[in-house]
Amino acid sequence: MSASVREINSASSEYGRLLDVATKLDQAKYLTRDYPMANSQCILGAYFQETLVGLLLLLRQDIGADRGLPPILRAGRVLEEAFVEAFGVLPECRRRGFGHELQTAAMTICTGWDCYQIRSRSPVLSTENYQLKIKMGYSICPSEENDSYYFTELV
Repeated sequence: MSASVREINSASSEYGRLLDVATKLDQAKYLTRDYPMANSQCILGAYFQETLVGLLLLLRQDIGADRGLPPILRAGRVLEEAFVEAFGVLPECRRRGFGHELQTAAMTICTGWDCYQIRSRSPVLSTENYQLKIKMGYSICPSEENDSYYFTELV
């Protein structure tokens, strides 16, 4: 089953549908929040036959900015990352490749942004998400502040 992945912005006619899906996935709070540390952001929607079945919110930020850390420089340039702030696929559509398509599209955007890495955090109960990230080659680091894991992949 193949998904089409498209960017959705808050002015789009699809934004209301996106918020409905985000609410079902308990992700709406992330889509309506401000991210002052983000240099830019992108919301992706996964569609199956024109039905929105999943989403991914990607933030472009200086590595460590979300922790208040000083920037990391390489060859005089601040290293940036793409951080997956929200991600999910409707339960009835999982394990069909929609999450993989969203993650692949996010990595393409990350490359276009010239980011050093892509990173995300998942609660310990998100075992389906873990399997996807492991399959895609992400490294894993337990979080020290809560019951979650960070997943990182160099771009």
